[in-house]
Amino acid sequence: MSYALKLSFSHKVALAILFILLLWVVTGPAHTEDVTDRPLSQEELSLTVAYKVLKPETKERSVKVSAHVAANRAVDIVAEVSGRVTGLPATKGTQVNEGQLLLEIDQRNLPARLKQAEAQLKRRKLETQSTRNLFDRDLTNQSAVVIAESELAEAEAALTDIKLDLESTRVKAPFDGIYDQRYVEEGEYVSPGTALVRVIDNRTMLIKGALSEKSINDVSVGSEAYAELPNGKKVKGTIRFIAASASADTRTYAVEMEVTGDREGLYDGQTATLMIPQGEQDAYEISPALLIITEDGGLGVKLLDTDNRVVIVNVDILEAGTDGIWIYGPQGDIRLITVGQGFVDIGQQVDAKEQASSRSEKGDDEQEEGASQQKADEA
Repeated sequence: MSYALKLSFSHKVALAILFILLLWVVTGPAHTEDVTDRPLSQEELSLTVAYKVLKPETKERSVKVSAHVAANRAVDIVAEVSGRVTGLPATKGTQVNEGQLLLEIDQRNLPARLKQAEAQLKRRKLETQSTRNLFDRDLTNQSAVVIAESELAEAEAALTDIKLDLESTRVKAPFDGIYDQRYVEEGEYVSPGTALVRVIDNRTMLIKGALSEKSINDVSVGSEAYAELPNGKKVKGTIRFIAASASADTRTYAVEMEVTGDREGLYDGQTATLMIPQGEQDAYEISPALLIITEDGGLGVKLLDTDNRVVIVNVDILEAGTDGIWIYGPQGDIRLITVGQGFVDIGQQVDAKEQASSRSEKGDDEQEEGASQQKADEA
């Protein structure tokens, strides 16, 4: 007796799927061609970038230096004798002349000591003269003459010291200028070395700054220059000094401009920007985002040559513009990569598409707007 095995449709489908899986496992996956070793063609390696054609514009280039206003000289006068301040005849902040009395210190017993020293000197002179007369008549020896002359010299020195001390009690302006500061008050006791007053020589004003190593060869003594003050005022002058050696800390060179124009509104210590003109320069206005750091640590931009290969050109910043920054360094018309520069490297050949400059786009928009307005007027 035999029994027929009856399978449902779903069982048949399951068995068919199982058979296919077993067959795939036994035979293995189908062989696929390995294309990873095939070198890519130049067309497949090329990237697409956008560029703008920039034409140079003539700009005035200047070496720009952060600086400050300085008086030609400023002197703090210190006390040379001890005593109390007894007089302040000059007014702080006023113009004073050389030799003008600014401050007085108590003379104490110096006038009496002066009279004593004068009398002592007179006596020593008489004694010395008498000793010389005795020596001439062979009534004394050479040693007595030497002693007398030595005592005379001591008397002269003592008198000189007292005169200097007396003179030091009357503090005077060392030159014409501004009586700028007073560090003591009347009645205050001072001793040698105490700062008393400051006098500033404002007849000559300077603009002092520091030149970078890069700019040192662009500036020379005698060059015409000018300085811009925080209030917008400009003062003209001439470079009068450039340091021969650089600062050990900043590697910069001290530079000074002597103001030859109007000194009105100039104050010692005031901030300023020193500008030293270098003549006209071809420049290009670009976005700061397009600048790159070159291998030597400078600034550069990525351009395209005639074969659409990427080149890097070193540039310097000339000034800030209204829509970006002005750079100089390249020559003539340039093709500046504006889109995709971060994905391409020097020497790489790319597919390049020209991008209209912002100025051209603006001009086209204005022309289209004018044409539309003309059509509307005609209608």
